[in-house]
Formats: sequence, C-alpha cells, structure tokens
Amino acid sequence: MGKLFTIHEETERYIKIQKTIQEVDILVELSADYNSELKPDTGIDILDHFIWTFSWGLNMSIGCKADIGKYRSEHTIAEDLGITLGAGLKKFFYRKIVSEGINICGSSLFGLDEALVRAMVNFEGRRNCFVTIADECTGGKTEMVEDTQAANFIAFFEGFSQGFPATIHIDLLQGRDPHHTWESSFMALGEALRAAYATNPWKIARNNPFYAEEGTADASII
Repeated sequence: MGKLFTIHEETERYIKIQKTIQEVDILVELSADYNSELKPDTGIDILDHFIWTFSWGLNMSIGCKADIGKYRSEHTIAEDLGITLGAGLKKFFYRKIVSEGINICGSSLFGLDEALVRAMVNFEGRRNCFVTIADECTGGKTEMVEDTQAANFIAFFEGFSQGFPATIHIDLLQGRDPHHTWESSFMALGEALRAAYATNPWKIARNNPFYAEEGTADASII
C-alpha cells in the first residue's frame, strides 16, 4: 500500500505536504512565519477566503493548491484539503508537545458583525467533529454560501479532525448572513487551535499520565 501523504520539505517552522488520489491532488504549505506568498488556491473562491481567515486565527501562513481529476467534487476538495492541512499541522503540534509541552486543548468565541461562533479543539488523538447550528442562526442554514454549498465547510472540518487528529466542536450560535456566520467558524477554529498550540511545560508529552511519552493517543508520524 502506498503512502497517503508525501512530505516534500520539512523544518521546525515549515512543512510542504501532498495528498494525491484519483479525484484530487492537494498540496499544502504551512509556515509558522508570516509569508505573504503562501495563498489558498482551491478553485472555490469562498473556501479560499475562509482558509485565509483560518490562517489569520491560527497565526500560521497557509498555501494550498487543488488539482482536480476527471470529476470535479467540491466536497472532496474541501474534505481532502482538511485532511492534508490537519496532517501537516499535526507535525507542528507533535514536535512541540514532545519538546516543550502545549496546552493540548483550546477554545474560542468569535464574532463578526451579527454572527457569533464558538469552537473547541482537543488534540488528544480521537477523530471527532461535531457542528451544531442554533435555531436562531439562520445564516448557518442556507444551502449555498456564495460559490459553494455550506455542507462543504462541514466536510472541511470533518476532514481536518481526521488528519490532525482531534475532537472538534463548532457551534454556530447566531448569524443572519451566511458569509459572516461561516467565516466566523473558520476564525474561531483557528483561534482555538492557536490556544491549544500555546506553550505549556506542565503538559509536555513525558508528563502525560494517559499516553506516556508519545503525548497523544495517536502518535503516528506520517
């Protein structure tokens, strides 16, 4: 069986990772340093905008490219982008949890105009993603958000939780405008991940009473 991912380049502050299947070829670059040359290019305009938003919340530069196979599936683009991005970010988190210790868990409450979204992430090896939409959040219930289906954003979050891996909760609390509502979800997740990545020597991997020196339930390295 071939490898799911190919790592083209990796340093302590940068990774270039690729996932190739028949449907889509995803290339992702992640940098802990600000790099204006790294930009999202998925072929879905609003998803590109939201990945940039996610990058801003995470405080990491993200570049990505999606090359489509015979069939164009925006669901597959979003999901496999999430998987690949999560797998790349996992390398950053795993390295730091072993060398310094990190918070592991993080949460965020983010608002953009009338929209309000809560996100929580727990980097402990389980692959779970739960997205809820409050009754009053009408902006989270539309089928389309500009040039793609709202369901594709959920596919991205679910894919990310698989590749990372982590338990993720995203709760769309308020919002009338679909753009504001879903953009807030990407920013909230980025902010929650930034909090989880913050240095915490108490939680260095070797101190973990549950998973010993590997630090998480899923310590496999790509």
